[in-house]
Amino acid sequence: MNFIRDIQQLVQLVEMPATYSPSAHSGGSSGAMSRDTSPTRSGGHHRAPKPQNSLLLQLPNDIFRCVMDYLDRDAAWALKRLCRGMANSEVVDELLYRYPIQLNDVRDLRLADWKNRTMGMARWHSFKESINDKNRRYVQKLAMSHWCSIADFQWIEANLPSLTSLDISAIKDFVWTPEETWTWGELASACWKLFARLEEIEVSNWADYTAHSRIEYSYSYGDYRYKLPFRMSRRRDCGSVASMILPVCKKLKTLAIREKYSGFHTWNEWEVHQRVCCLVDGIMIHCPPSLTKLRVHDYAPYRSLFSTDATSWLNIKDIEIGLYAWMEDRRERDVIGPVPYRITQGAHHRDEEDAFDDKSFESCTRDHMALGSHVVQDVGASFEDLLQSLRTIVRKYPNINIQPIDNLRDITLHPFHLVNVNQRRAITQQANSQPQPDPVSNQEIQEALRWLATNCGWKPILAWDSMMCDVFPANLEPNRSFLPKADVLSRIQTMVSTLRSLNIPIRISIGDRANTCPTSGLDGSLYFGDYKTFVGEGEERRELLAPTQACFNLTAIAPLVDELTIQYPVDVPGVHGWLRTSKRPTPAEEVLFRREMIGWRRFWERYASQFKNLKKLTANIPNDIYNDWGKCEGLRDLLSDKRWKMLEIEDQNSHYGFFGSYFPFSSLRYNFARKRPRIKFVQRVFFRQDDAPLNLRVPSPALSVQEREENEIRDSVILGKEFGAHVFWPDRKAKVHDAKRKADVGDGEGGKETKVGAVDEGAERPVKKRKVD
Repeated sequence: MNFIRDIQQLVQLVEMPATYSPSAHSGGSSGAMSRDTSPTRSGGHHRAPKPQNSLLLQLPNDIFRCVMDYLDRDAAWALKRLCRGMANSEVVDELLYRYPIQLNDVRDLRLADWKNRTMGMARWHSFKESINDKNRRYVQKLAMSHWCSIADFQWIEANLPSLTSLDISAIKDFVWTPEETWTWGELASACWKLFARLEEIEVSNWADYTAHSRIEYSYSYGDYRYKLPFRMSRRRDCGSVASMILPVCKKLKTLAIREKYSGFHTWNEWEVHQRVCCLVDGIMIHCPPSLTKLRVHDYAPYRSLFSTDATSWLNIKDIEIGLYAWMEDRRERDVIGPVPYRITQGAHHRDEEDAFDDKSFESCTRDHMALGSHVVQDVGASFEDLLQSLRTIVRKYPNINIQPIDNLRDITLHPFHLVNVNQRRAITQQANSQPQPDPVSNQEIQEALRWLATNCGWKPILAWDSMMCDVFPANLEPNRSFLPKADVLSRIQTMVSTLRSLNIPIRISIGDRANTCPTSGLDGSLYFGDYKTFVGEGEERRELLAPTQACFNLTAIAPLVDELTIQYPVDVPGVHGWLRTSKRPTPAEEVLFRREMIGWRRFWERYASQFKNLKKLTANIPNDIYNDWGKCEGLRDLLSDKRWKMLEIEDQNSHYGFFGSYFPFSSLRYNFARKRPRIKFVQRVFFRQDDAPLNLRVPSPALSVQEREENEIRDSVILGKEFGAHVFWPDRKAKVHDAKRKADVGDGEGGKETKVGAVDEGAERPVKKRKVD
């Protein structure tokens, strides 16, 4: 099992002589419980360890409890169900009940799901029935559904004495059904003892009307009973979650604000007050003095709180922001452009927004026009604006420790997300207008990048798929006004050089195909298809469909790349999908694979000799393509250095979880653990453990960078060559001979999976007759 292997790695970690701190390794919102705060751990710092061992790997109990601090609820459930002797483990039960119902379990639940499916009310009742005197003190955090009642909170108050963290961010202000018509004031009055003992609470952004109004769609899309005329507000007694719940949280130390970004568009003065002033005042006026930490899951309210002079935040010592979510939400777009906004005068608003009006606009003394402009200025979705804002806020509040909520180590970005690649449209076009300066050359941007790398562990993965086109940038959004290709590539090179100068490793990924290629079709899962372009001018202009030359814009940065990841989706080549029973490739699939092999030969011929600083090459590719890589002269030379080592796992045709830490998208995009590929895959990691450059021979050194990038690679250069054995591609003749001997003996199998024919051999090996599907 994967988690068993992870546990073995954790055992090695916790047995190291370093000081152990579970909070240093757990996520900001995980609510990890250390061994010292465990309700099953007796006090005293000099207590001798118990001699008995745990049932898992015969670990000492103290080390086993250390390991548990790194695991989550799902891992505990897997241990309990699958490992012998773990069903009655007290430590596993403690982990299982530490945070038993989480936000993902209750968020976005529809009314029908809550009432009729096991994920809703049935789950909640099962949890309550499972609580007894033995496990009730294990529960430290709980997430509540929008459909819960005051009686549910009263049950928590009476039955979970150790609960100190509550997530009510799934509960919105608007309701339509009689069961949930309680108000925030009624909840605070009925369960004040529960809130009085909380040290952490997560709430939905009470200043964002749009976020709360979306709950309408969780009731019903077409039923008139769940429309505006029948809507009721939890603020009927003139109190929001901030004004009613937060004041009774006397021991509150951490406040988390969670809501999806609803956009900056056109705000008037009243809307600025609702979205900015009410958010700031809700914290400063209603939170107790014990509050020292804010966790803001979305960047929009973060700007509203900290980019203005609304308050000095004297009590706040730590701030966590959702930088990972901000970047992850924007990875789906090829180019991140500016967000239009406008601040206008006036207090007009829609009648339905009166439910959020606490009548404080008239008494507010802030300049809402200036405040709104300050919040939304430079709030475009560009990475440059994010870095500028972060740098400004970090300087403004030097006494506040600002950290990301999630680890930014493996965040994926497109390379042109980090640079300006758009030409800004001016009102009056000037003949001698200069392009916008490259933000990476800005000293403040470089300081912000250094802060991200040092304080946040930011090590991005650059998804190169959008650049893998012979006619780039014509393959990107047609309605964008791009800089010339040479300027775009020059800025990307400057950005990569800057990142490397800041000791940020350059990691390139080929395989994040979510937004660049179709998910079906003859070549939807492949990389080296024909490209379409125009040749000629005027009446001579015509379309041309030409085979790829693998001009993928890597020449300028290839010497700077530290890690390269190449992977294919599990349904490659994406012709027949998952339901086809035969594993033998069809003739059409064989043609596609031959084209793909030729493409990789051109790719490695063009770029392999330029990866002189490459330290890690990760591949998750079909077996036939991997075998053909052994005939790529450039790749063979690249990996011929004795410093290279290889980590491999044999294809099991079902299990792809071992390399989860090596393949950044495998579990997220391709669901390897749940789908069985038709084609045999191999997984390899080539790595070396030194930083010295590789001694590679660059062909045609007299050529310029652009000439090497655009140089035509003829078939005669890459086809028809014979190679001997390589350390990573040994001579297979002996294996073939043994296989023929076994076939002559005959074992009743009838034959193994048919391989795709070789690319350049004179005569293809005979193919067995295919079964009719």
